[in-house]
Amino acid sequence: MKTTLIAALALASIFSLASPAAASDASDRSQAIQICRTEVANQAGADAQIRLDQARVTLRGVRVDLDVWRNGQLQNVRCDVSRVADGQVAIASITPAVQTASLAQ
Repeated sequence: MKTTLIAALALASIFSLASPAAASDASDRSQAIQICRTEVANQAGADAQIRLDQARVTLRGVRVDLDVWRNGQLQNVRCDVSRVADGQVAIASITPAVQTASLAQ
């Protein structure tokens, strides 16, 4: 019984340690938000206001949700960012494409 308790405590302490990948999550998140805002702003034009809704770090990258206000209308845009070599991130997709969605309205 005592050895089981000690083994459980040791296992719990191992899982409670931060993983090495968790240290880069904050910088990945910041980079992802920055590149998504920049790209969406370039696509939406100068008259658009872009606000961060939320950003979530996933195993494969970062998902950034942005609110784009243009001409009094709100458009929700999702930007998926993936991790690439050397700790950098790159945009994998923007849904819906801001230019296409603005032409459709």
